[in-house]
Amino acid sequence: MNPRHAVNRALALLSCLALVNGAALSQDRPAAGATLKVGDKAPPLTIEKWVKGEAVPTFQPGKVYVVEFWATWCGPCIASMPHLSALQKEYKDKGVTIIGCTSADPRNTLEAVEKMTREKGDGMAYTVAWDKQRTTNEAYMEAAGQNGIPTAFLVDQKGTIAWIGHPMFLDMPLELVLAGKWNPKTGPQEIEKAQAKLRDVSELMRTAPKDALKAWEAFEKEYPAVARQMTDQKFELLLAAGEYDQASKIGGEIVDKAIAAKDPMQLNEIAWTIVDPEGKVAKKDLDLAMKAAAKAVELTDSKDAAILDTLARVYFLRGDVNKAIELQTRAVELADPRMKAELEKSLDEFKQAKAKRGP
Repeated sequence: MNPRHAVNRALALLSCLALVNGAALSQDRPAAGATLKVGDKAPPLTIEKWVKGEAVPTFQPGKVYVVEFWATWCGPCIASMPHLSALQKEYKDKGVTIIGCTSADPRNTLEAVEKMTREKGDGMAYTVAWDKQRTTNEAYMEAAGQNGIPTAFLVDQKGTIAWIGHPMFLDMPLELVLAGKWNPKTGPQEIEKAQAKLRDVSELMRTAPKDALKAWEAFEKEYPAVARQMTDQKFELLLAAGEYDQASKIGGEIVDKAIAAKDPMQLNEIAWTIVDPEGKVAKKDLDLAMKAAAKAVELTDSKDAAILDTLARVYFLRGDVNKAIELQTRAVELADPRMKAELEKSLDEFKQAKAKRGP
């Protein structure tokens, strides 16, 4: 696997690992030295520019807010965007406002945020805010002892922080807060229970994929709201268990949503999972891989070496060696030094296959 694909896979898995390992702290276990905890009054937002959506100058009584911290370079943050968009759509009429707040850092600029927000369109169907000199980040993330993103702060109808955690687990506390039934003491325990069951799935995946799939199906029944946001993991479980028809069905749904969300990273991940020469997918759905990879190339204007590499591999497996060589040549030209040697190996592989085939 070339380094860029390895990075993409790591980013995709990081989101899941954050959930499974409880990287986002539960409210009954605040970080050591934290000055902002569940039950405290939510700090005011200090925003330099509201990039998308209406400004939120104050938290209005009776309304519920989610303040989620993210950055343009953060793969798990991008993976959470469709989920946050779906939640905003579902709960908009119930007084919920989701705010994606991001701050300046060496890899994150206002220009990059505006560009991503514009390009994502409905894939970021919630309010987006640019922090003022990281003041909001300091008031929330640093004060709560949170080091990793994405992290969401749920603010209840009284303007107090009801929950802090990974946005992929937001469904559970949000629904209960809206119903007035959230218990900040027992609620985190239920979330930790769900995380423990995901750890079980992860451990089984290494040695017994079919058992892992059964454990996942049990998890789905018990925590449907959480499982709905982890379809990528289900897709990989189905492939590992040899349930290829089901995998293609789920994969098709993921690809359609990723296309709607204009998410080339997720499209590339699905395609590469299918065609990865180091993978163990015996029955490859090359039509699905082609749909995903071709759209990912389109969304990146044919300027991403790793994504071109994926599409080249799809063409190669479909028997169109000339097209594979054309795309891989372009990928090598665009590749940075970390990737170039690996991409050149694939190009050599394609050229050797053409030579064996003859004119």
